[in-house]
Amino acid sequence: MIASSGDYWNWYPLPDAADMNTHSSTLATLEPRGAKIVLGDLLRWRLAAPHIPLENRRNSSQLAGGRRSTLRGRGIDFDEVRLYQAGDDVRAIDWRVTARTGKPHTKIFREEKERPVLLVIDLRSEMFFGSRRCFKSVLVAHAAALLAWATLEAGDRIGAMLVSDDGIIDIKPRRSRHTVLQIFRQIISISHRQAMLNQGKGLSFDPPSLQDAMQQLSVISRPGSCSILLSDFHDWNEDCGRALHSVVRQSQCFAMQFTDALEQKMPALGLVRLRNGLRTATIDTQDSKMLARFQQQNRQHQENLEKALRTLKIPHVSLQTAELLFPALRQFFTYGAAHG
Repeated sequence: MIASSGDYWNWYPLPDAADMNTHSSTLATLEPRGAKIVLGDLLRWRLAAPHIPLENRRNSSQLAGGRRSTLRGRGIDFDEVRLYQAGDDVRAIDWRVTARTGKPHTKIFREEKERPVLLVIDLRSEMFFGSRRCFKSVLVAHAAALLAWATLEAGDRIGAMLVSDDGIIDIKPRRSRHTVLQIFRQIISISHRQAMLNQGKGLSFDPPSLQDAMQQLSVISRPGSCSILLSDFHDWNEDCGRALHSVVRQSQCFAMQFTDALEQKMPALGLVRLRNGLRTATIDTQDSKMLARFQQQNRQHQENLEKALRTLKIPHVSLQTAELLFPALRQFFTYGAAHG
């Protein structure tokens, strides 16, 4: 049973984040395990949220959000002077620099405000698989929970776009713990529906592709926002990159890839029947040519993905189901994302 938005803090009392300093073993208990997504587990990631630096905050700021946002406009903080471009506000022209250089220049400012952070959470059937520690879907859910809490901790608004086999759900970014709960409830609802589908109790349909999700993201993304992509990217293609181009031009974007060891190297088990809830297939895992093609296609796909993300200047991290979540995210957002 899932608690309602009005009483869930009483259902799952959370220790203070300061306890992290005195109970180092707490982190290990937060790490995801198994094939089931549990609401209480997602709520408890609030403990670790202060230790995930989504962006360095300015302690001197007294405004909501407490950070320099990537959104440019007529704000309170001067940013730079650059050549005037068509569409710039003529009131911001720097006449001294214009007179000195002989070319029109304009002042650019940065606004101080809460930044919308949008989690793009892939929970399609391919994510409900894992051979080590937990399912990819469980790892994604826990990562989304940790990032959601970290966003609120930073004073920003949190929202989500959940991609499942039966459609895409948008949750508008808000600075609210109840929005976090709404995201968690949708994640659990999707996992329950997927479990029924895997048992043959669902209907066959054509699920949305990653390209569909990226195109929708390009529509709902706003200047100055931050999008974090959480997926295995199994169906990434060039059209996904083209859809993301408009997103990265005006906002920040990160990519987190979740994989499993068996997806990279298949064991020799003979004839194996596979099922993803919608389709079944039988493969011979002792067929050396088939295994060679499988590994080559996997390597090529990964190379294409990483090349596209580098071209788009999207910091990227890959995490397997056997790895610990918290150390990977903390390192990524402390070092990797800053130099991505």
